[in-house]
Amino acid sequence: MIGYFRVPPVRGATFDGPLADKLTAAGCQALHHDACYALAVHKPGLEAAIASARPGDLLVVPSLHAFAAHIVDLLQVMGKLQAAGVYLMSLGEGIDTRMPGGFFPVCAQLLQFNDQTRMVRTAEEKIVRLGRPRPAPSEAPGDEEPASEAVVESPPEA
Repeated sequence: MIGYFRVPPVRGATFDGPLADKLTAAGCQALHHDACYALAVHKPGLEAAIASARPGDLLVVPSLHAFAAHIVDLLQVMGKLQAAGVYLMSLGEGIDTRMPGGFFPVCAQLLQFNDQTRMVRTAEEKIVRLGRPRPAPSEAPGDEEPASEAVVESPPEA
């Protein structure tokens, strides 16, 4: 079993922290990792993990969020794994593509992953906006006065 995870670039997050411990406890003999910077495309740790895997091997990740930046990234990496004959196990979501019929639970988790990613992005946008004054209610979009209803006259009866 090969383990892989991404570490966010925040103070205190390390490559030998709880994510590595979780993968080691799951039985991973080799660990690969990357620092995740926004939507980074170049992930040498992931490329090394896939290159070291043989057909039938299992790539174990702590969660989908510790594996991919967004849904498109996730699907692209899963395509690479499938092409290499490598299976994926996500400990957090209970995904194991070795199981018969495992594809459908993966699809359901992908939808949940997409929703969670959207929530994270929204939270990050709120953090970016901290300190900026909010627009006054009269300036906020969508606060315009409702348009008066048009009066339609009936044609005169003949």
